[in-house]
Amino acid sequence: MNLIRLLKYKSGSFFVMIALLGIVNSLVYGSIMVFINNVIAGVGLPFIAAPQSWIYAGLLVVSFLLNKTFQTYIARLTNSIVFEYESGVIDKLRVSTFESFEKLGAQRVYTAIQDTRLLAQVPSNFVNAVNSVVIILCGLSYMFWLSWKAGAMILCFMGLLLAFYLLRNNSIEKQLNEVRDLQNDYHRYLRDFLNGFREIKMSLNRNNSIYDRYIKRTLQGSKELNDRTAVRYLVNELTGNYSWYIVLGLILFVMPQVLSIPTARVTAFVFTILYIMGPLATLISSVPFFTRLKIAVERIDGLEKEIDTYPQYNLEEQSIELSRDFTDLEFSNAVYEYKDAAGKKLFAAGPFNISIKKGEIIFVTGGNGSGKSTFINLLTGIYMPTQGSLRYNGEALVMNSYPHYSDRLSSIFTGVYLFNENYDGFDLDENNPVLQKYLAMMELQDVVRFDAQKKSIDNKLSMGQRKRLALIYALMENRDVMVLDEWAAEQDPHFRAYFYEQIIPVLKQMNKTVIAVTHDDKYYGQADRILHFDFGKVAKDVKLQHAKQPELVK
Repeated sequence: MNLIRLLKYKSGSFFVMIALLGIVNSLVYGSIMVFINNVIAGVGLPFIAAPQSWIYAGLLVVSFLLNKTFQTYIARLTNSIVFEYESGVIDKLRVSTFESFEKLGAQRVYTAIQDTRLLAQVPSNFVNAVNSVVIILCGLSYMFWLSWKAGAMILCFMGLLLAFYLLRNNSIEKQLNEVRDLQNDYHRYLRDFLNGFREIKMSLNRNNSIYDRYIKRTLQGSKELNDRTAVRYLVNELTGNYSWYIVLGLILFVMPQVLSIPTARVTAFVFTILYIMGPLATLISSVPFFTRLKIAVERIDGLEKEIDTYPQYNLEEQSIELSRDFTDLEFSNAVYEYKDAAGKKLFAAGPFNISIKKGEIIFVTGGNGSGKSTFINLLTGIYMPTQGSLRYNGEALVMNSYPHYSDRLSSIFTGVYLFNENYDGFDLDENNPVLQKYLAMMELQDVVRFDAQKKSIDNKLSMGQRKRLALIYALMENRDVMVLDEWAAEQDPHFRAYFYEQIIPVLKQMNKTVIAVTHDDKYYGQADRILHFDFGKVAKDVKLQHAKQPELVK
């Protein structure tokens, strides 16, 4: 969708405003041009007795007010478009599946958000371009009125110049598209650099490689393409500017001889050319902006259309009622297939036929690539089975049920992320007795720092401490099922033992259903059941018997 179609689509009165601006500005700029020419020639305006200075001032005031009105209209329209594009992309992402997000990649979303910012520059550029076109058309019309032969000659010359410019601009547009692809890559490498900064500091080879082979090379490629496009635009602009001096030479030296134009009209032609040279330069210099804008709009549209091809949830619609009182979960021949971009099957996990009952403590074990992560993603509703089904309290889940199903579980994933704002609306007041009980339970009462104004807790903690804080938030959600993906991996030996021997029994006595991925075989005895994965399947499902009930943590 190009810019004009986009503006028209967002506002039905757009073309009316364009027509109004063009008509009034044509009258105003044409009148100013004729007025100045007549003043220079010493000829008064017919049918007008007012002082010439008043007429000139009046024309300027009309032009100013009209352009202010139209530019305000365009500014509001483009700000509305920026808002709709940016909020629209995010809104579509939030109802998309996690698999869709993985396919898109965060870097494309970042680039699209940047592209929407370019739309904010539309008002001044667009109004300047419209005014430039109007002034040029008025100038050409005036020259045709003075002498149609001279006007036709100048118009042909301008047509050749325009064809030359557009031909070169097409090749520039291809290079700018390549720059956008490089920006997508750059954002991906930059996220790796920033998110993995600690790991980068631990390896000179990794440090040098990510900078020299990826970030610097991408930036260098982008710089070289931008250099080439800038030079091409510069050549175009210089060609356009110096062409007018050739036109002035034709008017001064050729036209009086060839077309027998009198000196007074030569002066009028020279003034008119000088009058439209500035607007033409403005029009030429705005072409790079509109080319980039065209690419940005196409990229945003492309991203939105691609998101629309992926499955999306209707968060307002719940196909089946899911009770918050959990009784059981059941995987029935559930399979998840990994596929490449062409849709070719790469790897499959399952089929899983697993039943999970309320109050069970289940440890999930297995080596890397055994299928544990796929199982956890299916269990939490992040992935949907490509075959088979998942039942919650006896009800088979359908697509629109998944967001509501995930909302029944508390999950802490391996790379836990703590938000900087209290999006969940927890009562994080320092005097909250429930919060203080959980802080003591996690041995964080003397560690965390409260922000009373924001009603939040500072998350600048070690990874192990962040996971403890995440478990506090999970407890405050008060959900029946808790999924802990290698939660104890970053804990020190003391707290690891404390977690398995004290916290897990507390969760059991709270009647929580806990599914925990773990490699700590020393503490397997704390589980009711062990699910061991291998080659994408459940190799063992072992139920354990306990001799005594553990005591609560105080």
